Amino acid sequence: MKIINKIMVMFAILLVVSSCEDENRLPLVVLDTVEKGAYPRLIDQTDKLINLFDIAGSSYTYNIEFVDEEGGALVSQYVLDLVYDDNDPSNGDNSSGPNEYLVIPSSAFSQGANGFLQAPTISISGSDALAAAGVSADQVTAGDNFNFVGRVELTDGRTFSQSNSSATVVGPAFQGHFNFTMPASCPSDLTGTYDYTTTNMWCDASASISGTVDVEALGGGVYNLSDWALGSYVTCYGGGTAGGSMSFTDVCLEVTVNSGVDGFGDTWTFESSVSGNEWTIDYVNTYGESASSILFYPGGADWPITVK
Repeated sequence: MKIINKIMVMFAILLVVSSCEDENRLPLVVLDTVEKGAYPRLIDQTDKLINLFDIAGSSYTYNIEFVDEEGGALVSQYVLDLVYDDNDPSNGDNSSGPNEYLVIPSSAFSQGANGFLQAPTISISGSDALAAAGVSADQVTAGDNFNFVGRVELTDGRTFSQSNSSATVVGPAFQGHFNFTMPASCPSDLTGTYDYTTTNMWCDASASISGTVDVEALGGGVYNLSDWALGSYVTCYGGGTAGGSMSFTDVCLEVTVNSGVDGFGDTWTFESSVSGNEWTIDYVNTYGESASSILFYPGGADWPITVK
């Protein structure tokens, strides 16, 4: 789409006519030689996550209005297709699409507060997304993506989508909302302060030390410990903590403790297991340091995780 081409020229025009232009119509200021089109502009939206713990309770809701030189009147219909991307095809690739998901004709549009025609509120449930992709809940895993591809079809037969629209239109300034993704995942929140006991340290196998460690979120289900030595440096060196690129990852409460390199360039590897209230983490690194620690879940409750 060339609506937003030569943007610097248009901004210059806007400066001249700013006293009489409606700021909601900024994308419509065009030169005579520029093609006039249309796009769906995002008004508001909710979170897009398909929670694998509660697929039926997951949904994405959004509102859009149609921007063209006649306030949306040139749009004949809004179409939304679904492309399902199976991130783990080890049990057969269930990827599919594009599948037509939704068609909203202009007869369903209504006048919006910004002076443009807008679509009825659109809400996509997790169950509806799976059904449209032709997959069941047990076939969907964390990392799968439900990719929605939108387009507007005009009364003159032209079609506008993200693929033929200016990057400015789909950017944050004009909020063009053609394509979006509903990722399948699980909310993860293991942050907090946990009690631990550490034994079997390389410097003194008979010693035992207790303390607390903070679990810090790095984003995307990845976490860090405030001290990967879990107190063993206190016994062996008289103080200090261990940090570096070590981490653990939570995917739908299945946890993997990841190897990493500390600040001295030594590689750390781990063995991990969970039993009831106790999460055991054994470490060893290429410097020869090692220890065994138990992290206790607060309140005496069982850990809600399993480990790989």
